[in-house]
Amino acid sequence: MCEKNYTIVVDKEEKGVRAALLKNDDVLSFYFQSSSGEVRAGDICLGRVSGSRIHQIGWFMDLGHGQSGFLPGNKIASGHHPEPGELRIVQVEKEESAGKVAGLTEQVQIVGKGMIYLPLGGYTAVSHKIREHRELLRKQVSSWCVPPEGAIVRTTGARMSIEQLYGEFQELKAQWEKIREDSGRMSDSGLIRRQLSFIAWILNENHFPPSCTVYTNQFLAETGLPNHTSVVYQPEEENLFARHGLYGIYEASSRPLVPLRNGASLVIDYTEALTAIDVNSGSTVFRQGWETTAFDINCMAAREIARQLRLREIGGMIVVDFLHLNDNDNKEKVLDYLKEAVCDDPATVKIFGYTRLGLVELTRKRRRFGLMDRVITQQRQKGFR
Repeated sequence: MCEKNYTIVVDKEEKGVRAALLKNDDVLSFYFQSSSGEVRAGDICLGRVSGSRIHQIGWFMDLGHGQSGFLPGNKIASGHHPEPGELRIVQVEKEESAGKVAGLTEQVQIVGKGMIYLPLGGYTAVSHKIREHRELLRKQVSSWCVPPEGAIVRTTGARMSIEQLYGEFQELKAQWEKIREDSGRMSDSGLIRRQLSFIAWILNENHFPPSCTVYTNQFLAETGLPNHTSVVYQPEEENLFARHGLYGIYEASSRPLVPLRNGASLVIDYTEALTAIDVNSGSTVFRQGWETTAFDINCMAAREIARQLRLREIGGMIVVDFLHLNDNDNKEKVLDYLKEAVCDDPATVKIFGYTRLGLVELTRKRRRFGLMDRVITQQRQKGFR
C-alpha cells in the first residue's frame, strides 16, 4: 500500500494567512484565515436574536463585533422558539460567504479526534467507513449517553480502543459543561469558544491523517495538534507558496479555464444560484470516432471536476455539461467515474444524475470560505457582478 504523506503550507498574506493541504505533493485544497477575527466553521458563540422570525424560515442573530448569522427554524434544539433580544448558544455551521451571512445551528457538535459529542443530539452513529463491529460499537457508545446526549464515532475512531474513546467522550462532555458555564458569565453576544486552532481545523476536516508536516512563515499559537504532526517554522521565507511551488497552482485555480489533456478543457462559471461546469473538446482530434473519444474526455473530466470541487471549495448546486453521448451505458459509466472520484472528498457530495436537457446535477455541502468565495468577492469588488 502506498504511504500517504500529508503536508500543510501556511503562508502569511496582507489580511491574514492562507494554507494549502497536499497529499504526496498533490494539492488537495486551499484554506484562508482572516486577521480580522471573523467567526469560523465550528466556532461556538452566544448569539443575540436581532429580529423576529423571517417568513417562517428562521432568525437573524447578532454574534458580536459586527458579525451576524442566520439560525434556520430546523436547527433549533430547544423546545421554544427564540425571542427578539434573547441570548442563545449557537454554533457556526457555514462560514460567511459572498453575499451570505454565517449559517448557525443550536445542534452543537464538540469535535474530538475519534468522536463527536452531541450534547443535544439524541442519537448515536458510527462512520460508514468503519465496517467491523459497527452495531456493537454503536451500542457501546450509546450506553454512555444520557438523553438528550448523543455521539458519532468518526473514521479515525477505528484506530482507538474503547477505553480511549470513552476517555475522549468524557473529555468532550467536560468541554461542553465549560462552554455552558462560560456563556452564563457573558452579558452580551460574542465568541464563547473556538474549538480548533487553524492547523488543527485543517487536520480535523481531513480526518486527522496519520502523519503531517506543517511549513509556516508566521508564528501560530497551535494547540491540540496530534503527536505525529511536526511544525517547521521558516520566518525568513516571505512567500512560502512560491517557495514550495504552489503559487502557479493557486493562481490557476482562481481562473475559469482548466486545461485537460489532448486539447480538451473545463470552464467553471460561478453564478448567484449555482456553479456551471462546461466540458469542451477544444482541439481534440476524434480519430476513434465521436462516441469513444467523447467518452474518454468525459471520464477524464469527471476526475478533474472532483479535484476542482475540493481545490476551489465549490459548494451548493452544481451542474455539469458533459460532451453528448449516444450510448446510455457510457452515460452511466461517466456518472460512476464521477461518484468514484468524489468518494474521498471530506464534504458531502450528492450526485443526482442527468436532467432532461442532459446536464448532470450534483450538490456539495459547503461549510467554509474557500477559493470560490474569494474569487466571487474579488469580482464584486471590481464591479463584475
